[in-house]
Amino acid sequence: MKKEISAKIIKFMSETQVVLNKGKNDGIKIGMIFGIKLILPEIVDPDDESNVLSGIYYDKGDIRIDSVFDRMSFASLIPSKTASFEIDFSQVWTTKYEYPKVKVHGELLLSKEAWKIQVGDEVYLKKEKEEDEKQST
Repeated sequence: MKKEISAKIIKFMSETQVVLNKGKNDGIKIGMIFGIKLILPEIVDPDDESNVLSGIYYDKGDIRIDSVFDRMSFASLIPSKTASFEIDFSQVWTTKYEYPKVKVHGELLLSKEAWKIQVGDEVYLKKEKEEDEKQST
C-alpha cells in the first residue's frame, strides 16, 4: 500500500535539482518518485455558486529523491519522455482548423506560466522506488 506523503519545493539548488521541506522524519527515502502538482484554482459555476469544483490538479513533472536529511530532501527533475522531433501537421492533414476568437477575462487556468516548476509547488508520492514501474510492467 502506497504511503500518503506530500511536501513542497522550498528552494532550487540548480536548474535540475530542488529542495523539499520534508525528509527522513516524514518517511522520505532515497529513490522515491514524486509528482509535481499544478493545482487549479476553484472553478465556480456562475449560475450556481454552490457548484464548486476544487482539488483538480495536473502533473507538471516528476522528481527523484537523491539525498535525505532529517527535515529536508534533495531531488532531481526527471526528464519527460516527449518526442524529440517535430511534425509538420500541415503535411499530414489537409483540413485546417480555425478556432473561434475568445475573449479571456482574468488569468487562464492553464497558462504557460502556471506550468513552470516553482518554489511553493506541492509534490506527492507516486512510487516508493523507480523499480516499482519496471516490476509492474
